[in-house]
Amino acid sequence: MTQEVTMRYRMSDRDVFYGGGVVNGARSITYMGDLCDRLMAKVYGNVGRCTCVEQVRLYVPVFAGDYMEFHARVVEQKDKTCKIECRSFKVAVIPENPEYPSSIDVLEDPELSTAATFIYEAK
Repeated sequence: MTQEVTMRYRMSDRDVFYGGGVVNGARSITYMGDLCDRLMAKVYGNVGRCTCVEQVRLYVPVFAGDYMEFHARVVEQKDKTCKIECRSFKVAVIPENPEYPSSIDVLEDPELSTAATFIYEAK
């Protein structure tokens, strides 16, 4: 049985860190940590603690207004330790010349934005 969780979030102006509406990559990693906590609670009944970040890769920039989808899944499990793979995808963006302030373009092929692998230990 695959153990995974998914979350969607729209980046807002309060997530912006750089000029031009660019969101700091650490924001996505923070949400991935939240998702890992949810997954640990689902699998072990507690959030556990992160003992290692094996890798983090940032692929495409994220901007305020982008709709993101975060996925986390257990890829390896041993006793109370588990390896969790997380990915974030852009699923919708603000159009270049929006007709309305609330306009969005849903991406046919979501773009991989961030990928990370964490090691968690249950309490």
